[in-house]
Amino acid sequence: MTAICYLKSKPVFRAILYLPIILGITILAVIAMRWSLADVYATQLTHHLDTVNQDSSNKNDDQWRLAGQHLEKTLELRPTYARYLELASLFNQKLDILEVDRKNLAQELGWQPNEPKFLGYLRRSIRLTPSWPYLWSRLVVSKLVLQQFDEELNGAMERAVNLGRWERSVQYDLALLGLNSWPNLRGKARLEGLQAIEQTWVMEKIQHSDAFDIAPILTHANLSQACDQDAKIMSNLKLQTFCARHK
Repeated sequence: MTAICYLKSKPVFRAILYLPIILGITILAVIAMRWSLADVYATQLTHHLDTVNQDSSNKNDDQWRLAGQHLEKTLELRPTYARYLELASLFNQKLDILEVDRKNLAQELGWQPNEPKFLGYLRRSIRLTPSWPYLWSRLVVSKLVLQQFDEELNGAMERAVNLGRWERSVQYDLALLGLNSWPNLRGKARLEGLQAIEQTWVMEKIQHSDAFDIAPILTHANLSQACDQDAKIMSNLKLQTFCARHK
């Protein structure tokens, strides 16, 4: 009798054992579907932003609204993915351009005039991937465009320069932007700007790149001021050698 009861109950025990596995597989399948769908929306949003970069006037209001909907769905499906938050930052940054001639549409899509929304998305993205130098570099660019010369800018420059030591585009952009904004930079930001100039020069010596032509840096009107700063506060021999050659 006991053996018969055991045999009858065996499928029940199997079902209990398999239930967590089935549930886990189902959850993973749902997550995979959500992520795949988010990627579809993100791809369409990326295409929109790429074409806007080529010509900001080639998109009508409905196309902008559709892109905004794609962004909302992307973040709804995968709200804590750094790449999608970076896309959200780029989209909201483009709204600044849109605001110039289509202010009502820009406001409809979430444009904010005082504390730009794209900075918030960018900061969230950085919190998720703090070791990614391109995000820090993007934050530096955004702060300089907004003329926010504060401690956040100083920290962003430091992290971008150090984390992207051999990322040519990062160092080149920081060097050139640092020189462009040199009169407004102070203290630590100037030091990091000098480091970016030096590292750009070092990489140019290793291998020339037409895409990152160092000539605009070497002939920049503010380079002599940067080198004077180097002579006063830096003991870096590479930088001193660089400045001695290019003053």
